[in-house]
Amino acid sequence: MKKWRVLVLIFVVLINICCGNKSFDLSSVALGDDAKRYDFENKDLFLKDASKPDVIQYYADENKGLVYGNIPLDNTMGTRITVYKGKVGALDTNAAEKFSLDFVEKLVSKHGKPAATVTDKTTVDAKQVKQIFEKLKKIFPDKVTWNQDEQNSFTYPSAFFWDDGKNYSILSISIEGDGKVRNKYISVTREAYRNNAVFGLKYPAPQGSPWYNFMK
Repeated sequence: MKKWRVLVLIFVVLINICCGNKSFDLSSVALGDDAKRYDFENKDLFLKDASKPDVIQYYADENKGLVYGNIPLDNTMGTRITVYKGKVGALDTNAAEKFSLDFVEKLVSKHGKPAATVTDKTTVDAKQVKQIFEKLKKIFPDKVTWNQDEQNSFTYPSAFFWDDGKNYSILSISIEGDGKVRNKYISVTREAYRNNAVFGLKYPAPQGSPWYNFMK
C-alpha cells in the first residue's frame, strides 16, 4: 500500500512538471475569434490592461512560455494581444533573433504572397553574409539580389504586407552588419484597426507610411 502511494505521488509530480513546462503557441490564435476560447486571463502568462472601453490588452513582457509555431520568441521584447469587443483584435510579437529568418519563412508560408513589400539593402560581415543571403533567396528568389561592386552587400525585402480581406498583417526585418536579424510582426482585424483600438497603429495610415494605399 505504501509503495502504491509513492508511485501515485511520483505520477502527480511528473504531471505537474509537464503541465508547468507547457508553452502556449501564438500561431494557434485566430484573429476575430471569441477571446474566451483562449482563456488568456488564466494562463499565468499575461498581464492585463483593461483601461479603455471595449479594449483589453494582454502583455507578456519577456515572452516566457510563449512560442509561435514552435519558434522561440525574443525574451527582450514582449508580446501584446489586443481584445476588441470580446474578440481577438490584434497580435504583436517578435521571434528570437536566432530564429528570425525561420520566422519569416513560416509567416510567408502562412500568409502567402505579400500584397506589398518594401526593399532595403545591407552589408553584412563576410562570415555571416552567405548564410543569410541564401536563406532569404530561398524564400524570395525574385527579390533578393547581390549588389554589384559592393562587397558582401545585397538587396532584400525588409517589410511585408498582407491583406486577406478581414485582417492586415505586417512583418518587418532589419539585418545588421554583424549578421543579427531583428523582426517585428503585427496582425490586426480591420475592425480593430479602423476603430483605433490597437497600440502603435493609427487609422487612417499616415501618408508617409508604405501601407498608405493599402490600409484604408
